[in-house]
Amino acid sequence: MPSPTAENLASRLRQVRRLSRAQRSMSDGSARELVVVAFAVPVITMVILAAVVLAVLLFAGSGLEGLGTAVGTMWLAIHQVPVTISGVTIGVLPLLPTLVVAVAAGRMASSASGPERPTSELVAVFCSAIGGPLLMTALSLAVVMDGASVLPVQSPVALTAFGYTFGIHAAAAACGIAWRRRHEFYGRPAITPAIRRGVRLGAVAVAALLTCAAIVVVVRLLIRWRVTGELIAGGNDFDGFLGLTVLSVLYLPNVVVGTAAVLVGSDVHVGGASIDLLDVHGGPVPPLPVLGALPEAGAGTIGLLGFVVPASIALVVALRCRDADPLANVRSVAVAGAVAASTMVVLCATAGGELGEFGDTGITLPTAGVFTLGWIAVVGLVVALIHGALPSTRAARRDLDIEEYYDDEDGYDDDYLTDEYQDWEYEDSDYEDSEYDESDDEDWEYESDEGTSDLADDVADDHVADDDDAGDDAADYGGVEHSGVVYDGYDDVVDDRPAGDARVVDDRDEVGSSADRH
Repeated sequence: MPSPTAENLASRLRQVRRLSRAQRSMSDGSARELVVVAFAVPVITMVILAAVVLAVLLFAGSGLEGLGTAVGTMWLAIHQVPVTISGVTIGVLPLLPTLVVAVAAGRMASSASGPERPTSELVAVFCSAIGGPLLMTALSLAVVMDGASVLPVQSPVALTAFGYTFGIHAAAAACGIAWRRRHEFYGRPAITPAIRRGVRLGAVAVAALLTCAAIVVVVRLLIRWRVTGELIAGGNDFDGFLGLTVLSVLYLPNVVVGTAAVLVGSDVHVGGASIDLLDVHGGPVPPLPVLGALPEAGAGTIGLLGFVVPASIALVVALRCRDADPLANVRSVAVAGAVAASTMVVLCATAGGELGEFGDTGITLPTAGVFTLGWIAVVGLVVALIHGALPSTRAARRDLDIEEYYDDEDGYDDDYLTDEYQDWEYEDSDYEDSEYDESDDEDWEYESDEGTSDLADDVADDHVADDDDAGDDAADYGGVEHSGVVYDGYDDVVDDRPAGDARVVDDRDEVGSSADRH
């Protein structure tokens, strides 16, 4: 029979083995999850691109020699890397595929950064979300460089390709992780409620501005549907019609971003044309059907009505940023304006670029950022001043100051009750039977010394009974007689009354009854 020491040692060895197996299982699962985060989105994207390129080559009746080069070039184009074909550089690339890939990468990073994963492992998730796309970009650069002899495609600058890929996937992964672990970030002391409110309202302002811009683009396309139809008809056959339509859908986010920049007051130049809310300068533009929404002439002073959109959005943001504390109000407005302006600058920068023979196409970035910040900041500060001058706000601020005064160490604090007297209760250890025990009854007697009250004397005089009866009663009940009042010596009150005038009571009943009579 093994000794207790041997049994304990065997039990501990089994526990260590189970723990090691569990740790290996968790490590293997975590490694698999990181591999999925790194390569799921790039591999799926490459498969879709290969299918699209293969379908295009088959419809065109071409061979499959340039399949790899075309797939690599499209991967780089999705990441906004300028593509040079036959000496013509195209830097204005469609935003829709880029947004889809970024959202997918963010969702993958978010799914791998749940609460069960320690914070120290979030760096591994972030690096995995970036490492896979960077590896795919390196392969694409190698394939494009090798296939330059088959297709007239020039290999882009490697630093530019890696930089764009890193920026897109790093931003997507950071946003996904931050959104999944937002409650932990909100709990940090440096992130106050005013800052959280400003970040949320800044994102809402950009979303509202892009939504209004999309509505304007759709309305313009419906108004100029004949021009749009003529541009689609320029495809000559079904393949051309389908290609132009798909290309217009892919470039639709670019047009929406440009419209949003025009609404805040910036200007957009497409080829030789320049557009803003007040004036339009004509010029040659690419024959893309979605560009049929561009106006042919300026709206004049009527174009000022377009400023209603950013003004309304800024007013809503300002009203949601209101706070009794003026500093918190201003802080929320400033953060909302900064978030909205920076987001617009990033979107406008990715929506434009070089467009071959048509020249530079895009949005004036300084005006887009400054005007977006100006709308939210100026309207927000005006609303903050008006709100701070209202009598109701001043009254709320006075109440807030009073509450802060009582929360200070010199004032009355709720901790005065909760902390110092949290244990000030009747506990079972002090009064187990909620009655006076025998020791208390023996000490609390009716005496004729200085501490005896007149009420006790009256009680003793009114209830003096026959000594014999009282003595018999006391003997029967095992109590002690004091001035004709029999104390039973127990905690419980004796309900039965003996014959005669003497009564068996406890101290509290006796005093209460005497007080009632006198």
